[in-house]
Amino acid sequence: MAYMVRQTVSSMYLNSPSAAAARSAVCRSPTQSAPLTTNANRDNSRASVAFARTARKAFEATYGTPVFTAATALRSAGQPNVVSIDYLSSQRDFVRDSKRQIAGHMALALCDGKATVLTKSPPADVSSTSWSQPSPTDPSVVAVLRTASASERFVEIWRDGVLEKSVDVSSVHGQFYADSTFGRLAWSHSGTSVVYVAEKPEYEKAQPDKSADEAGDDEGEVTDEIAGSVAGIADPRRYTFAGDWGETFSGKRPPALVVFEVDSGSVCVLPPPEGVSPGQAQCLDDCIVFTGYQHTVRKHGVVYCQNRPSGIYTCDFEGKDVRCLFSGSARSPRITPSRRGVVFLSTATGGPHASTSELLHYDLATGSVSTLVPIIAEPLGAQQKIGGTLLPQGFVGIYADQLPLEPWISPAEAPGREVMVFSSTWRSTTAVLALDLHHRVLSLHSPVDGSCDCGVLGANGDIVVAKHSTPAQPESLMVGEAKQLGQELSICWYKIGHPTAGNAEWEVVCGSQSGESRLESIFMYPSKPDHETRYFWTDGNPASRPLAVVPHGGPHSTYTVAYNPLAAGLVRLGFGVLLVNFTGSLGFGQNAVLAQIGKMDTLSIDEIQEAASSIHALKAGDIQRTVYVGGSYSGYTGALLAGRAPGFYSGIALRNPVISIGENAAMSDIPDWAYAELGLDYSFEAPPELTPEDFAAMWRASPSRLVDKVKDPLLLLLGAGDRRVPPAQSYSYFARLKAAGAPVQCKVYPDVGHPLNTVEAERDSFVSIVRFFASALKK
Repeated sequence: MAYMVRQTVSSMYLNSPSAAAARSAVCRSPTQSAPLTTNANRDNSRASVAFARTARKAFEATYGTPVFTAATALRSAGQPNVVSIDYLSSQRDFVRDSKRQIAGHMALALCDGKATVLTKSPPADVSSTSWSQPSPTDPSVVAVLRTASASERFVEIWRDGVLEKSVDVSSVHGQFYADSTFGRLAWSHSGTSVVYVAEKPEYEKAQPDKSADEAGDDEGEVTDEIAGSVAGIADPRRYTFAGDWGETFSGKRPPALVVFEVDSGSVCVLPPPEGVSPGQAQCLDDCIVFTGYQHTVRKHGVVYCQNRPSGIYTCDFEGKDVRCLFSGSARSPRITPSRRGVVFLSTATGGPHASTSELLHYDLATGSVSTLVPIIAEPLGAQQKIGGTLLPQGFVGIYADQLPLEPWISPAEAPGREVMVFSSTWRSTTAVLALDLHHRVLSLHSPVDGSCDCGVLGANGDIVVAKHSTPAQPESLMVGEAKQLGQELSICWYKIGHPTAGNAEWEVVCGSQSGESRLESIFMYPSKPDHETRYFWTDGNPASRPLAVVPHGGPHSTYTVAYNPLAAGLVRLGFGVLLVNFTGSLGFGQNAVLAQIGKMDTLSIDEIQEAASSIHALKAGDIQRTVYVGGSYSGYTGALLAGRAPGFYSGIALRNPVISIGENAAMSDIPDWAYAELGLDYSFEAPPELTPEDFAAMWRASPSRLVDKVKDPLLLLLGAGDRRVPPAQSYSYFARLKAAGAPVQCKVYPDVGHPLNTVEAERDSFVSIVRFFASALKK
C-alpha cells in the first residue's frame, strides 16, 4: 500500500528549508504571468477585500486539514507495548492548487490507557506513487507503482530502502488505476510476482506505409480482419468505441490485470474476460481473485454506484481458466487469513444506487456461498441472531462502499481466529464493526450516539488503526488493541494527539420517525460570536444567527458526525448549519432507503422543510435569514424549493443540480438513476428508449417547469466536465431564469467534474457562496 513508501522513496520533507524556498519561488517567480488588472480591481473597497479575505482564510483553515486514507501497524518484536504505524493522508496545497499524498511514520508506546509518541518522521510527499505494497514473504521488499509524468510509468522493487529494480512500463500499458473501484496492487503468495490494474495498451496509430504494391497483392479474400498499423492506416481497433466507466473515469481506456515478474522484470497484460472490466485484484496460491464489472450494450457510471452488475472472478496468472464465483453487484473481495475463503460485499442489482449490503463468504473448497451478515430491513430492537450470525442491538445493516484493504485482526488470546474489522454507516455516525467468522458474532466497537465518527484504515495482528473526528474536530489517528475473552471481542482505543476544537458545537436532531419517515439531522453552530463571525452574527442570540440548510446528495447517501469542511467553514463565519438526513438516507435500514423510491420530488422536500422549521421553532436560527446549499440531488431539491417555497430561503446556492430529469436521463453516465428514483423500469442489458410517457413523468418532477415561480436569489456552481449531471440543463435553466427576471448568478469551472473537487474550484465555490449569502441576507 502507498503508506509503505516511507521505506522506499527519497523523502521530500514539507518543512525543510528547500521546500520553503521552493514555495517562496512559486510565489515570486519573475516569469509568472501577471493577472489582468482593471479599474474595477483598483477601485475595490477595503471592506469588500477584507471580507473576501476572511472567507478565503476560513476556507483554508477548514479545508486545509489532512484526510487520512490508509494506515497499518506493527508491534515491535522485542517491545510488545511499542507499535509502529505507517499512514497515508491527502492534503490540499493552496500554493500549488493541488492535492498531495503524504506518507508518515510514527512509533508509539501503549501504556496505562495512553499512547505516547516515541518518534515521528517528517512527512514525505508521495504524490507520484500510485500504489505500494510490501511482500508477504519479506516485508523489507516493497513493490511500487510510480507515475513520473502523464506519459511515464514505472514498476519499482525496493529492498531495505534501496532501489533494486525499476522497469519502464510506459509502452506496455496505459495509466495505472489508482482508485478504490478498480485499483489494487497485490503480491502473489510466493512473493515472485505482483498483480496490478492499468489501462489496456492503446492500439497503434497510423504509420508510414513502407511497402510497395506488388503483383499478386489482390489475390485472396478481402476481410475485416486486420491487426496493427498496416498500409499506412491505424489499427482498425484504435477508434472502435468501447466507452468508459463515466464520472472520474472520463477518457480512460478499459482496465486490465497486469502481472509483473519480480526476478525477470517481465510484464504481461492479461486479456480481460469478454464483457468484463477487472479490478481490485487479490492473489491466491495459484490464481488471481478480482471484481469483474459486467457490461453488455454499454457501461454505466460506476463511481458512487454499488448496484452495478458485477461478480467475483478468478483466473490464472496468464489470464486463462476464468471462473465466476458469484454474480450480482459484488465488490471488495478479501481473502481470509486461512486462504480457505473469500469475503466480499454484495448489493441488490438495479434500483437505488446505494443501499444496504450483504457480507458474503465463498468457500473455496466447496464452492458454496453463505451469508455472514444479511440485509436488515429495520434497525434491530435487541441483540438478535439472523442466519446464524449474532447481531448487536440497534444494528441497521452494512453501509460501506468498500472494505478496508487490510481488514483482518487476530487477538493474541485467540491465535488463528479470523476476525474482520470494518466501518459502516450507523444512522448519522460511522461505526467500527468486527465480525468473528468462527463464532459468527458481529460486534460494535465505537460510539453511535453522535459523539464522534470512527473509520477503520487498516489492521494487522491484534492492532487496528482508525481515524476519529467530530463536526468540530478534524481527523486524527487512533489505534486499538483487540482482545478476545471467549466469544467476546473488545477493542481498547488509544487516541493519538490532541486535536483542538474550534468555535463550534453540534447535536443530532431527530425528526419524524413515524410510518416510513426516518428524518435525522446534525445541527452545528458557533459557540459564541468572535472576530470571524462579525459579518454574519455578533449579538450572541441564537435566534438571530443565520441558518444554512444543507441536505446531502444522492439521494442515498448520509451526513455523519465526521468533520465536514464546508459546514465547518460556514460555522466559522457565524452560520448555524443544518445537515439533513432525510428518509432515503443510508444507515437507517433498507426500508428507509426504499421509502424514497417514487417520491423523489415530495418526501425529501417535506422533510427538509420540517428540519429547517424545527430549528426555527427552537429559536436556534433566524427565520428571516435562512439560506440553502445543495449539490447534485440536493441541488435538485433546492431548485424545487426555489419554485415551490419562494420567500422561505433568502438565498439558494446549487452545485451541479439536476434541473431537468428527462434531459439528465438522456445525457448522464447513469441514465438508470432517473428511472430508479421515479420507480420506473430500467434494464442494464436493454436500456429503454426515453418514451414520451416516461419523459412526461420526469418533467412533472423537474424543477425546470417552475422557472416562472423562482423569486429568491439563486447561485449556480457548475463543473464543465460533469458526466453525472451534465451542465447543459443548468445553462438552459440559467438563461430562462434571466429571461424571467429572476436574480440568478452562474459560475462554471472548466475541466472540473461532478464533485467540484479541484482546489481552485473548492476555494472559489466556497468564497462565492459566502459572498452570495452576504449579499442575499442584506436584502
